[in-house]
This record gives sequence, structure tokens and C-alpha cells, in this order.
Amino acid sequence: MTRWTQVPRVTLVLIMAAAPLVACAQDADPARLAARATEARQGGRYDESMALARQALARDSTNVRTARLLVRTLVDVGRYGDAVEAGEGYRRASGGATGADVLIGDALRARGQATAAREAYRRALTGGDSLTARLQLATLDLEGGNRDEAMRAFDTFIDVYNAGRARLTADELRAVAVACRYLGRDDPQLFKDALKAYDASIARDSTNLDTRAELGFLFLEKFNGTDARAMFEGVLARNPRHPRALLGMSRVISFEGRGDASSFVRQSLEVNPSDPEARANAALLLIDVERYDEAAAEAIRGLATDTGAALPLIALAAARYLSGDSANFARALDRAHARLPGAADAEVILADVLARNRLYRQATMFAEQGTARDPKAARAFALLGVNQLRIGRIADGKGSLDRAFALDPYDVWVKNTLDLLDTFDGYVEVKTPRFVLVMEKKDAPLLSLYAAPLAEEAFDSLAARYDYRPAAPVRIEFFRSHADFSVRTVGLAGLGALGVCFGPVIAMDSPAARKVGEFNWGSTLWHELGHTFTLGASDNRVPRWFSEGLSVHEERRARASWGSEVTPEFVAAYAGGMLAPPSRMNDGFMRPRFPQEVILSYYQASLVAEWIEREKGVAGIRAMLAAYKRGATTGQALHEVLGIDLAALDAQFDRYVRTRFARELAAVTPERGGAPDVGIRWGGPFADAMRAATALAERQQWDAAVRELEKAKVLFPSYAGEDSPYRTLARIHETRGDRAAAVRELKAMTARSDVAYEANLDLATMAASRGDSAAASAALERSLYISPFDAGVHERLAEQAARLRRHALAVRERQAVLALDPSDRVEAMYQLARAHADAGDVASARREVLRTLDLAPNFEKAQALLLTLQERRP
Repeated sequence: MTRWTQVPRVTLVLIMAAAPLVACAQDADPARLAARATEARQGGRYDESMALARQALARDSTNVRTARLLVRTLVDVGRYGDAVEAGEGYRRASGGATGADVLIGDALRARGQATAAREAYRRALTGGDSLTARLQLATLDLEGGNRDEAMRAFDTFIDVYNAGRARLTADELRAVAVACRYLGRDDPQLFKDALKAYDASIARDSTNLDTRAELGFLFLEKFNGTDARAMFEGVLARNPRHPRALLGMSRVISFEGRGDASSFVRQSLEVNPSDPEARANAALLLIDVERYDEAAAEAIRGLATDTGAALPLIALAAARYLSGDSANFARALDRAHARLPGAADAEVILADVLARNRLYRQATMFAEQGTARDPKAARAFALLGVNQLRIGRIADGKGSLDRAFALDPYDVWVKNTLDLLDTFDGYVEVKTPRFVLVMEKKDAPLLSLYAAPLAEEAFDSLAARYDYRPAAPVRIEFFRSHADFSVRTVGLAGLGALGVCFGPVIAMDSPAARKVGEFNWGSTLWHELGHTFTLGASDNRVPRWFSEGLSVHEERRARASWGSEVTPEFVAAYAGGMLAPPSRMNDGFMRPRFPQEVILSYYQASLVAEWIEREKGVAGIRAMLAAYKRGATTGQALHEVLGIDLAALDAQFDRYVRTRFARELAAVTPERGGAPDVGIRWGGPFADAMRAATALAERQQWDAAVRELEKAKVLFPSYAGEDSPYRTLARIHETRGDRAAAVRELKAMTARSDVAYEANLDLATMAASRGDSAAASAALERSLYISPFDAGVHERLAEQAARLRRHALAVRERQAVLALDPSDRVEAMYQLARAHADAGDVASARREVLRTLDLAPNFEKAQALLLTLQERRP
């Protein structure tokens, strides 16, 4: 009697009950088991698929389709050694059949065993996978530096396709597609053929999700994020755990610049923790949030299976470079070059990473090295050109982009940027002592009146603050089209930002680029110029969050109404724990979890800057920047300057916020529930008071409405939006004829909001009617930094300035009226002449009045003014 029959019967029952469901199919037909295994793999149930496939092979060890399925699934989950073993097991059972040899080669290759992989591919040349084997052998040649031989091999796939496309299998069509992708380097039109071949392959076998995912990566390679997203989402709808599609979605999110790409990488690695590309991608995303040590560790994990894998080595090199570890950077880069001789992949990735970390000069250097390593590397030339533009080398940048476009006319970033550069003939340069302002010709006469002195004022203020002076001239480009600004910045339309600073070059929306009241172009200019100083003072090593926080902080210091103020959304998000703490502040900028997180992170970062200055003065800010310049991490800089660590920063900042905004935190409460992408929902006493006031105002119960609005004002005094207590109170007071009270509320509102255009104009009207020229003038001046294009506003300001005897202001406003090409140009020229005369500038007044009379010789007011000026001549 055998030993197992001695096990009590109840134990056997329990064992059977506890076994996986797949065990119930032990007596099933191998074909049915294989079909269920295929279905399980398609649904992302990889463990189940492998178990079922093994059972099927136990009953039919020579079934090539089942063997291939098992090997593929083991590769899916990163069990490359097991995949090789399973494939070899099939070879032994089938007497040396080659049906799994390509897959064995792929698994060996994933382990860095290129020689063994080549042997497996060569064996497969005699079997049904011969075309795929030829493809893989050619890609090995390419990676090994035998580029010419590889390209000759790829070229033969065109003949195969043309000779018998109808007879090709889905896998063979996919091999043709991959070959065309490589050939596209020399002939970009072949990318179209790659797409055709992929489409044909998918039509042959619509269940092959791997081919669909591969096509998604082709779309990304050609900068088509929309189709890439659709392809990856289609794969994930069928298999939510498809590791390549998950990685692809991460890449799409990074491409689009919105959302947290790291979550998809994590999901991909949960399925295949051995994927070197996913590990490299995870490392690069950690670099984006400036966690360089963690990035290096992630990259090293990517080398566990293949110590020479190029992508993790490149990511490791980037992390080492940014952390200042030059020796280990050089070692990692050399190892990457050894795996990819003659290729520019490392330099392209390094240039891209360094540019994202605001090291534009260094990005230019690596991109240039990439073009030297591979003169046909279109992406290297593209990154070289874009970064040359970013550091002000406009002619060189255009030349590099022209070369990139010749190599790859499908690079939409390059095409868009070249198209934008072609429009520069319609721009002019306005030069000041320390700036070159680049503006569209039709805007320059008006905009330069305000931008030039504002830039010079900001330069003086920031130079004194940071004890640093950037090399002159600083170039500031104003774009009338937001799409053009977006292209200048990232190569594509759709960027949500208002401006961007590359150090010595700033690009921003002109006030004409957006609807009136959407932004304040004056505070945006000051903000971006703040980056020029903080980037320069730190040698471009200041963390993103701190540089942004300092720029918002500087906005508030520049003008009373500029810069962000605390909002109910910020209070609700902070109270609800929705914002990253200062120790991880970059996550709020680079990995936003809800729609408003980025903009709220700007404000929170400004509070950190404000708190540091309160603790240590501006000298503390300078010391932080100096520490970053020396290569310090934030933790090291904090210890050096404030004597605290990151945990203490989080704790002390939290106390600061809760103390400073105790009133606001009591007035606003976060509300839970709802879709995550909706963002912040809030309520509380402030919301209750505003709702009550609205209801009372609708019933014209003014006294009660005013009481509720005054209560709301006390609860949350800094909120100054169009639906704020201030604006509503002003309207009620005006309705009731109490203009003094309306003026009081509008003054309070416009002192807190930098986009209150209509409120400023209303305030100017009411203040002027009460004889308060100073308040009217101040309101009109504020409005011009929101939108300067209304000639009537300039005329009103000129009149108020004249009453206040602010002659220089009156002259500027009369010049602005002329710059807007008024219908009565003669009158506008005469008024400018008068303004010069009132300012005591007889020569300028005489020049303008003579120009007026040239246009209208019989204009009596001009004749009279000329006589007066003649009498005043010495």
C-alpha cells in the first residue's frame, strides 16, 4: 500500500477543496486547457495562464502553440530564466523542433545573453518563424554597431512584403512593420509602411494585444499622443494588466504633461518587475521630481536581469550626473555606450532629462555630442536645436532644427518650432540697457511702453534681493498667440502655463494671447524674471518647487495685488491632506493627483519661501540658493541654513500654515466624495454665508444680504474673486446709491486680486466721480497690466495723470493712445504734444505738434499750441 493512501479521508477532501480551480481540469483535453490558458493570458491572469499551459504540456509536450504560449507568458512577467527552460523543454520533447526558438532567443536577450540569443535565432531560421528570426538577428547586429549590415537585412523585408503580403502571417507582418520602423531612419516615408504593416498584422490577428501595444509606441515615437493613448487604452480595456500597455500609458501621460505617469509604471512593474525599460522609466520619473538617489536605486534594480541593459544604465548616468557624482556618471555612460556602440540614445535621453531639469546649457552639450556619435540621429539634432533656442542661440537653433526636420519630417515638435521661427519676421526687437524684448510689430509700440520699464525695475529689485546679476541682455519673447508660446516652450500647442524661463531667455503670453481677466501679464513677467535670478544664482540647480515658490513670493513683494493669495480651494486641499508636504513638493508640480494641484502647489511653495525668509531673512534665501549651487540636496541645504531636517521642515511649516490661516481653516471644510478628476469640493461657514447672501440678494433683501457678506468677509478676507464678498457688496452698495461704500469694497478687492479688470475700471469710474484722482489713476494703472489694449482706458488715465500733475505718466498714456492707432489720429497727436508741453519738454512738444500740423495744417488747436511753444523757446 502506498504512503499517500494513509492520509485520512477528511484531509484529502480539504486538500482538494483548497486547490486552485485550474486543478479541477486535470483530466481535461490539452486543447481545452491551452484555450483556457490563452484566454487567461489575454485577460492578464498570468499565473492562471501559466498553470493551465503547464498542465496542457504535461499531456501534450510537443504542442508548439502551447509551448509558445507558456514561454510568452513567462516573458510577460519577467521570468526570463523560466522562459528559456520552458522553451528548451519543448525542444527536447519535440526532438529539436524550432517552433519556440525565437521566443527562447528573446528571453535570453532579456537576460543580456546576446550570443546565446543569436544561436537560438539562427536555429529558428529553418522553421516557421524564419522571418521573425531574421528580424531579431538584424536588430542584434544594429545594437552591436553593425549598422550597415543590419539595414541591408531590414531592406529585404520590403521585398518579402511586396512579393507575398497576402500570404504573410500576423507575426510576419509585424516583423515587416518593425523592419520598416528601422528603415525609416534613412527614409522617413517608410514609417507609413510600418503603420500599414502593423494594421495588416492586427487585421490578421485582432487578439494579439502585443502588436497593438507596439503600434502605440510607434505613435508615440512619431509624436502622436492621441492615437497612442487610444491604442494603449484599447489594449488595457481587454487586459488591464498588460505590462507594455501600462508602460505605454505612462509614456503618454509624460508626453501630454498632465497627470501622474508613475502610477502606470508601478502597475507595469507589478506584473513584470524585471523589465529594464520600465525600471528605467521609473527612474527617469523620479529624476523629474529631483529624487536622484531613489532614481539611481531604481535604475540599478533594472540591471538585475541584464547588467548591461542600456536604458537603466542611461537612467543611472542621468541620476549620477544630476547628483554631482561625475565618476559613477562616466562609468554608467561608458557601459551604456558599450552596449550601444555608435548610437546616440544615451545623449538623447540625457539631453532631454537635463532640459527637464532646467540645465539647458548642459542639455545642449549632450545633444551636440549625440549628433557627433550618430550624424543621422534626428532626435539629437532636434534637442540640440530646441535647447540652442532656449539659451538664445537663435540662428544656431534654427540650423539644427532644419537638419532634424530633413532627417525626420514627422517630428511635429520640430515642424511646429520651425513654423514658429518663420513667423519671427513679423517680430521686432526692442532693446533696453539690460533686455531684448521680442514682440510682434503691431504690439511693440504699445507693449514696450510698459514691458521695458517694468523689466528694468524688476531687474534692479531682484538683483538687490539675490545679490546676483545675470549677464545682459536677457531676452524676453512675447507671443500674441498662446499656441505659439506653447510651441516655443514644448513644441506643441496646449501648454497650460503663462510663461517659461530658460535662464537668459524668457517666453510668455502677451496680454493679447488670452481673454481679458485670465491673467496679469505684468506679474507673469516679474515671475519669470525671478526665475532668471534664482536659476542663475544656483547655477540652475535650485529645485523646481523652490524656484516657483520664490517667483510667486517675489510677485507679492512687487505689487500689492500681484501674486497668489490664499483661496478656499487651497485651504480645503491643505486641510484635507491633498497637497504634498514641502519635503516632497516637486510631486505637486510633476505628479498632480487632481486638476488644481499644480496651481495650488505654486502657492504652497511661495508660503515655504515666505516662511524661510521670515525665519532667516533674505540672507537665508540666498544661502539656500548658494547651497544648491554647491550641489546640496534640499535636506542638506535645510540643515546648513535652518538647522533642521526634512521632517522638521514639514512639521514647522504645517504649524506656520495652521497658525497663519487659522481663521480661514475654520471657515472652510473639505468635502469628501465625487470623482477624483473633479478636484476640490469644499463647504463650511464661509460657503454657508455666501449662499445665504446670494439668496437674500436675489430677493433684494439688501440689509440681510450685506450682513451675511460682511460675515463672509471676516471669515475669509483674502478671497477676492468675481464672486467674492467684496464684489457683491460693491454691487449692492452701488445699487443702493452708496458709492463711498462701493469704492471701499472695490479698493479692498483690487488690492487682493491681480486679474480684477472690470472691478478696477468700475473703481476708477466711481473714484473719479468723487474727485479721487489718485484712486482712479491707481486703478487704471493696475488694469493695464491685465490688458493694455483699450484706448479709452489710456485716455482716462492720461486725464487723471494730468490732474495729478504726473506729467511723465500722462505722456506715456498719450503715447499709448497713438500706439493703438486711434480713429482721430490728429487729435491724439495733439494731446501728446500738449502732454509734453505740460511736462516742460518743449522740444518734444514742438516735434509732435509739427507732426500734427503736417497731417492737418489747418488744425487750430495745434496752431495755437505751436505759437505758445514758440513763445516759450529760449
